[in-house]
Amino acid sequence: MQGSSRPLENFPLQGGAGDGTVVIPIREHPKDYIVWSLATIYCGNPLCLGLLAFYFSIKSRDRKIVGDLEGARTYGSTARCFNGWALALIIITIIIVIIVVVMAVKGGLVAYSLLNKI
Repeated sequence: MQGSSRPLENFPLQGGAGDGTVVIPIREHPKDYIVWSLATIYCGNPLCLGLLAFYFSIKSRDRKIVGDLEGARTYGSTARCFNGWALALIIITIIIVIIVVVMAVKGGLVAYSLLNKI
């Protein structure tokens, strides 16, 4: 029994240019920043911002699993903001601690040299 179907033909696109391939763009899944949130919790967690970032990262991942990509993008963006603020506070705290330690050591050396002169 012979099939009545025609053989597949290659129809050119745009006036003969191309090989008939159709490209369908795949939407990229939004990022949830969960690893960054865990690192923020582990490395300082100033003002509980790391914990808040972790919460929104989990919410973002849940929304992504359900299929709500816009909700996942919103929660991921919020987690990124909390992680950024937490990172900034951690860096500022480290700089202040370094300055205080240097000043204390410098002040201690001055006091030690004054005591030796007496």
